[in-house]
Amino acid sequence: MTDPQRRRFLIGLTVGGAATVAGPIALWRYTGGHGHSLGAPPDLQSLPPDARFVQPLRLPGSAGPMAEIDLRAPLELSAQASQSNLFPGPATAVWAYAARTAAGEALNPLLRARRGDSIDVGLRNRLNEDTTVHWHGLHVDEANDGSGLHPVAAGASRRYRLRVDNRAGLYWYHAHPHGRTGAQLQRGLAGLLLVEDEEELALRQRLGLRWGERDLPLMIADKQVDARNAIVYKDGADDWIGNRVLVNWTPEPYLDVIPAWYRFRLANVCNARMLRACFLHEDKPLPMLLIGGDGGLLERAWPIDDLFLAPAQRADVLVDFGALAPGAKAVLRSLDYVAMENEDESGAFAPDPMGDHPGAVAMGEPLDLMELRVIECATQRPPARLPSLEAMSAVPPPPDTAGWPVRALRLRMDEQGRWFINDWNFHLSGHEPAFTVKRGTREVWEIRNSMTSMPHPMHLHGFQFRVVSRAISPPDIRGRQVAANGLTAQDLGWSDTVVVWPGEIVRLAIDFSQPFSGVQRYMLHCHNLEHEDMGMMLTFAVAD
Repeated sequence: MTDPQRRRFLIGLTVGGAATVAGPIALWRYTGGHGHSLGAPPDLQSLPPDARFVQPLRLPGSAGPMAEIDLRAPLELSAQASQSNLFPGPATAVWAYAARTAAGEALNPLLRARRGDSIDVGLRNRLNEDTTVHWHGLHVDEANDGSGLHPVAAGASRRYRLRVDNRAGLYWYHAHPHGRTGAQLQRGLAGLLLVEDEEELALRQRLGLRWGERDLPLMIADKQVDARNAIVYKDGADDWIGNRVLVNWTPEPYLDVIPAWYRFRLANVCNARMLRACFLHEDKPLPMLLIGGDGGLLERAWPIDDLFLAPAQRADVLVDFGALAPGAKAVLRSLDYVAMENEDESGAFAPDPMGDHPGAVAMGEPLDLMELRVIECATQRPPARLPSLEAMSAVPPPPDTAGWPVRALRLRMDEQGRWFINDWNFHLSGHEPAFTVKRGTREVWEIRNSMTSMPHPMHLHGFQFRVVSRAISPPDIRGRQVAANGLTAQDLGWSDTVVVWPGEIVRLAIDFSQPFSGVQRYMLHCHNLEHEDMGMMLTFAVAD
C-alpha cells in the first residue's frame, strides 16, 4: 500500500490537552537525557521547563537569516546547500537562497520593494536538482512566476524581471519545482518579501511603530529534525509536520517586549501544518486586531481572539501588551482545533499515524510557538491608545457577482488515495491547461470540498481574488462570520490563498485583467505541499 493510501485520519477527530513545547536542545540530546540514545528522535513531551524559549528571536538585520535587502538594485541569488547553526550542537544542513551583502552572506534574505518598482533578480542553481523562485502572491507573467512550468536545471541560471503591481503587504518567495516543492521548502528554500506603498507608509506613521522594533515579521515553519540536528524529509509521505518550530529561523524563540502595542506580520511557511494563532497571557487572549491579510491592509481593523493561518497565508495583526507588568510572560500559541482530517476513501487507517513524524505535535493539537517577555520601557512609555483604524485602507466591498460566469471546482480524493481538482491530477494531466480564461473577463470560481476530505489551502498563481461567500462551513468558521454570506474578517481583503474546509463551498471573484499578451499559463493548487506534489494542482491559461 502506498503512502497516500495509508491515510491516517479519523472522522470528526476532537483534539485537546496541554500545550506542548517547540523542541529539545542539544544538551539533552547529547547527554542521553530522558533515556534517549544519540540517534533517537526528540521526545517533545520530555522537555524540562528551562529548555523552552531559550533563543532570542532573529530580527531583520544586515546578515545571515532575515537579512534585509532592498530590491531597487539588481540582486543575485544562489540556491545552494549550506550549513547553519540553527540549533545548539552540530550545524544543520539547509538549502537556502544565498546573497552577498556588504555585511556578509545573507541566507533567505527578507526582500523589500515598493509598489511600482521593477525588480531584477538572478538565480544560480547550485543544487543537484531543478529548482525555481516563485513570487508568491505577485501579479506576474508566466515566465516570471517561478512555477515548475519553467524549472531552472542544476548548474543553470536565469533572471526574473517583473514589475511589482501589488498593494503593500507581506508576500514571500519559495521554490516551486513540480514534484519537489515539499522537500525543497522543508529543507529551507523560502524567504519573505515586504512590499510598501504610500498607504502603508501613512499607516505606519500614524501607528508610530518602527519597522524592526515594534513592527516585526514572524515567519513560522515546522521542521522534522533528528537527534543530530538534521532536517528529515520522506519523499512520498503525506502532510509533513515537524517536531521543531522555527520563527524567523529561530528555534524555541523569545522576544522582549515593552508594555505597549506591537504589530506582527505573521506568515505560515509550514509544509502542511495549519495554525490557530493566539497571543495568551495566563491562558487568556491578549487584545488583538486583524488589520491585513495576504494582499495587504483591510478597510478597517477587526478585534479577534485568534485566527486560522494555513500554509502560505499571511496575517497582519496588532497585539496589546500594555496591561502586562514588567516580568510578565505571554506566549504565541497555536490553539487546539478540530482538525477535520476526514479522508476515509483510501483503505485502512495506518497503525501508527505519527510514525513518520516522531516527536511532532499532531495536527490540531495545541503548540506553543514563541514566548514574549515583558520588560521595562527604557524611554517614555508609548501611548496606550491607538489612532482610529476605521478607515485604514481603501478596500472596496466584495464585488456584486450577479451575472458573472461560474466555474465549478471540486476537491476530492479517489479510491487510490490520489488528490484531484475535478478530474485533474497534475501527474495525469501535466502542463496542458485544463481550461482557458479570456483575458479581461471576470469569473466566479466555486470551490467545493468533499466532506470526506480535509482543510485545503488553495493557492492561485498570477492573480489575487476576493472571497464572496462561504456556505456549509464548519461551526468554528461559521462562528467567525462578521459580514454577509458567511464571510470572516480574514475574507474581507485581497487574498491569494483560501482555506476550504471539508464539506464547505467557497466562492471567489477573480478579475483576469492583466497587461501581458499571448498565452499565459498559471497554477491552481493546494498549498499543503505534499498534496501539491501528489498532483493536487492544475494548469490553466489566460489568453486573448
